[in-house]
Amino acid sequence: MKSLRFAISILTTIPVGHIENIDRKVWLKSVYFSPLCGYFIASLSVLPLIAVTKTFYIPDIIQAIIIVASLFLFTGGLHLDGLADACDSFLCTTHRDRRVEIMIDSRIGTFGAAGLVLLITAKIAAVFILVSVKNYFAIFAIIVLARFLMIVLIKFGHYFPYNVGGMGQDIIGKISYTTLTTTLIYTAPCFIFSRDIFITAIILLAMVLFLNKRSNDKIGGISGDVLGASCELSEALGFVLLTIKPYQ
Repeated sequence: MKSLRFAISILTTIPVGHIENIDRKVWLKSVYFSPLCGYFIASLSVLPLIAVTKTFYIPDIIQAIIIVASLFLFTGGLHLDGLADACDSFLCTTHRDRRVEIMIDSRIGTFGAAGLVLLITAKIAAVFILVSVKNYFAIFAIIVLARFLMIVLIKFGHYFPYNVGGMGQDIIGKISYTTLTTTLIYTAPCFIFSRDIFITAIILLAMVLFLNKRSNDKIGGISGDVLGASCELSEALGFVLLTIKPYQ
């Protein structure tokens, strides 16, 4: 129960009260609950809106903005911060040590700001299209799937070789296949019943593995910021991919 509460406390803004005696064991067990937090976030972001639209007319574009804003609200912008830091770090042209300094710097640079604008714009545009065809399940599923793909990155990545602390240091590269399999099982309902979402999940998996390789090349491993970036990129790319259809 402590691990569940801890996972909720770090991945969402849902209040769970004060948690004491957080050790490495709690950190590792909390990874089990990352997709579950995705279910919580998706439920809070999508289901109330569906209920309200049964009674009131809300334009599709406003629904899209509400959903994307809810994702920010219920995560506290945690993953957006990681995306901005990763953009600033990876897109600079300096040497590795400088990239690491940029990664851990709390300030947002030009690349980070541009990345945030492009990502949020892509999310709103894609969610708008999905809402317009009432494909709320796809939105829900991608939110959960993005949290599972963070676990894939945690399993197959390794922490970058710089003693800077951070949330990822105790878990990256240290979870078991049991953790990966268990989380896959309870994430599976989000993609096994839809061919489009299943194909999207495969593409997103390839993207996450590429991000792992890219991060290894740039900074020698992955950090908590890279995990956050993977979540945001998985959400945005997942939403966008599900709007693409072949010509009839």
